[in-house]
Amino acid sequence: MQIRVLKFGGSTFQRSTDFNTIAAFLKSRLEQDSDKLVVVVSAMAGLTDEFHKLALEVNTNPSPEALDSLVPLADTIGANLLRLAVEATGISAKVLSGYQLGIITDSNFSHASIQKIDAAVLKQAFTEVDIVVVPGGQAVDSHNRPTFLGRNSSDFTAVTLATTLELESCEIFSDVNGIYSADPHLIQNTKLLEAVSFDTAINFSLSGAKVLHYKSLQVAKDNGVQIVCRHNRDDYRIGTIIGNGKTSKATILDPRSIVLEFASKRDFEIARLKLQLANIPVILLEDQKVPMLVVTCGFFDAVKFLAESGIDAHRRNSLLISEFNGDRLVLRHIVSTNEAIALCQTIHDRLYKHSESPKLSQSNVN
Repeated sequence: MQIRVLKFGGSTFQRSTDFNTIAAFLKSRLEQDSDKLVVVVSAMAGLTDEFHKLALEVNTNPSPEALDSLVPLADTIGANLLRLAVEATGISAKVLSGYQLGIITDSNFSHASIQKIDAAVLKQAFTEVDIVVVPGGQAVDSHNRPTFLGRNSSDFTAVTLATTLELESCEIFSDVNGIYSADPHLIQNTKLLEAVSFDTAINFSLSGAKVLHYKSLQVAKDNGVQIVCRHNRDDYRIGTIIGNGKTSKATILDPRSIVLEFASKRDFEIARLKLQLANIPVILLEDQKVPMLVVTCGFFDAVKFLAESGIDAHRRNSLLISEFNGDRLVLRHIVSTNEAIALCQTIHDRLYKHSESPKLSQSNVN
């Protein structure tokens, strides 16, 4: 039996009719090259933020446990809408949420880590339907409390399910058909990277690239699951294949990066330890005159988190740019927010056109 795992990001579903479009595509995959499909979906574009905003209107200081019970429901809505669209095509489908799938995590709410998953649940579902739709990022802890794997973690769910089913690949659909030498929405003349190694993709993700979640990439690497990146509309073309690729030149601007500076080396070290223990990705900038670190991948209030531990962290009006020049050396640039895009463009032009190096106000080799 040919089983495939497909994941569709939130940008796929801008309008209600998009669910019907994807349902028609899924039907064609069953007719052409698949016997059963697991389809992991994210919430409709912006809906998760709306749920989070609503929570803060009710309680300005909600507990992480309460947020994990509410915010992932946005993905549940998307999954059920896709099921309705699939059934309208005459294909049988059902939705299995995180707790129904038996995905068990620790109790690190909002950034939970998977401890085990029961493959028998999915295999039983395949005896009943042709398509199983799964809301991304959802699980429960050992006390059966809802947990969330983190923002942008639907691809993590997809890769984990592909691993559980012992598949060779997992398909990730998004508004770009792969990994580029820079964000094509921000930078001109970017290059599509057709084959990228797991390690390169992980480093890109930890530096703030939005195409794939770094946890999913590590799971894929550990289990030998090739990731196929595809466009989420039109011809659904394949762009980048992540697996046995190579290192690549790229310039990554993380618009969600949080640059923090500290009054003392002691505060810096405590902050680094606490953030790493909480599984928050950080990049260290230890050779600066003022101790600094960068929280990447967004959607985490690092200042509030550290303040609760008595650590005063000052957030700079700056962003992180990471420069990958095709070998293991990575240059880290801390630049003012209003100059970031222009400087990223300059660095990218230099990498691919060998133009004159830009003048950097602050930089760090890490």
